Amino acid sequence: MFGVVQNDMEDEKRAHKKNHRQFRRPQLSVQWKKILVWGGVILLIVLLIVHYLYLNYYRNYNYIKEDVSQNLVYTSETFKNKQDLYNEIPYVNIDSDDARLVNETVQNYTDSFLENENNLLVYNSQVNGKVLSIVLRMTEYSDDSSYPEVVFHTYNFNLDTQKLMNDDEVLSFFDVTKEDVEKKVEEQFKKYYEEEVYLGYFVEEECDYQCFLSWRGIDNYMDSLHYYIKNGKLIAYRGFSTYSVYGEEEYFTDEHFEIYIAG
Repeated sequence: MFGVVQNDMEDEKRAHKKNHRQFRRPQLSVQWKKILVWGGVILLIVLLIVHYLYLNYYRNYNYIKEDVSQNLVYTSETFKNKQDLYNEIPYVNIDSDDARLVNETVQNYTDSFLENENNLLVYNSQVNGKVLSIVLRMTEYSDDSSYPEVVFHTYNFNLDTQKLMNDDEVLSFFDVTKEDVEKKVEEQFKKYYEEEVYLGYFVEEECDYQCFLSWRGIDNYMDSLHYYIKNGKLIAYRGFSTYSVYGEEEYFTDEHFEIYIAG
């Protein structure tokens, strides 16, 4: 009898403990729900702030700009030349000594170059990774020739340091050497020559490859070579004469001045 009563008491205690646990469990659940809800709200706010900073501060490089309302490179002046083509003068919108030096150099060069009102200066720019590349294309007319000479200048900025990169630093991004570049340039001009022979501009017996280079004004492949990063690829701009007694100015286009190097 006593055993039965004892067993009943133990069963009652177990039931009481069970009921006690069941009673407290909803309280813990509500508490954790509040923590999770507030944690989610705080996380969402943090993500929104990070997203805002990325869109309005970091992605557009506003933190290195002189003027956050402008692009990294923008047109400071535009005006027509005598052929009704628009000159575009670029401005590098980076708050650094190197950027200011480039802007001063470009402005000084522009003032001199555009004294001839037939001349034309345009530019392009692009950001690839942490590198900002700028290319100036200058078409120069002279009284000695009926055809213009095309000249290029490029500038590459490391956006992490806001400093200009030299040629070796640009080439190292693509793991190529100047010897590799020279080989690529030579291959490209040999291709141009072969295409012109095929199209009938040249007869090999009358003008061989060295004759072709002479008309192009090329003594050294690496002279007047300027690097630009375009769509993740390393491009070399090489100005050269596009005309001869064979009427080649009809063959060459702006794309012929771009020589693919790597990437």
